[in-house]
Amino acid sequence: MQSNVTNNAINSNVAENIEVDLVNMFMDVNKQVSNNKAKDKVKKKLEARRGIELHLENKRLRNAIKEFWEDI
Repeated sequence: MQSNVTNNAINSNVAENIEVDLVNMFMDVNKQVSNNKAKDKVKKKLEARRGIELHLENKRLRNAIKEFWEDI
């Protein structure tokens, strides 16, 4: 009888440890996915900002060249 109680306690403890490990792994995966999404969002914003800056710089240079040729 004592052996069954001990075995049940051990099995329960092992099951609890496995459950805790699975929950921790699930949380780690979710955190990593969230971090990746945040990094991708920042990357897209940076690419958009660079594109806008490049467009504005090209526009400024075209206007400067146009003004230069008009002055000649």
